[in-house]
Amino acid sequence: MREALKKRLASLTPRQRDIYEFVREKILTRGYGPTVREIGTQFGIRSPNGVMCHLKALQKKGFIVREARMSRAIQLTDRPQRLTSLRFGGHICADQPQLFDSETERIDFAGVFGGGYNVAYRVEDESLAEERIFPGDYLIVREEDYYRDGDKVLVLAEGKPMIRRHYQEESRVRLEPLRPTRGPVYFTDAKILGTVAAVVRQF
Repeated sequence: MREALKKRLASLTPRQRDIYEFVREKILTRGYGPTVREIGTQFGIRSPNGVMCHLKALQKKGFIVREARMSRAIQLTDRPQRLTSLRFGGHICADQPQLFDSETERIDFAGVFGGGYNVAYRVEDESLAEERIFPGDYLIVREEDYYRDGDKVLVLAEGKPMIRRHYQEESRVRLEPLRPTRGPVYFTDAKILGTVAAVVRQF
């Protein structure tokens, strides 16, 4: 723990420090903070107002920030925040959609955004429209040390971007289309930017 943080911790009461350490541990290990109920259960505080008093004190002293009306929206002030999970709202379909109202059901995106070295590329034209990727979309690409046969990669070939399945041959790279509408293309100097992990689209 950094020395500056240790000095700041001296301003907390023993109970405030225990709650802060509990909140910090939850955020660092699972990506989001505990609920008021979880804090109360952990420390034997029966009243939600009692928990809120401690959280307000931690916020006033600059250790956390909280979003109003959001039970898990506790963030630490001493580190960049990384959102890796979202509340799972249910299944959307034409026949009997299922909507959930639970704070415990979450979708964890750590596998997409948390592992490896990820880079975001903004698409500016129709060059990837064949893959249903359009201007304004963001490609989340994971840079790898090596690429396995069949990996879906973003590649620059002769200066043009494309998404293809990668196959390494003896003296060249074979790039197979994702859809069987075109044949493979072959390159000896194609630049692979990374494995395509996700597409983010804002409406």
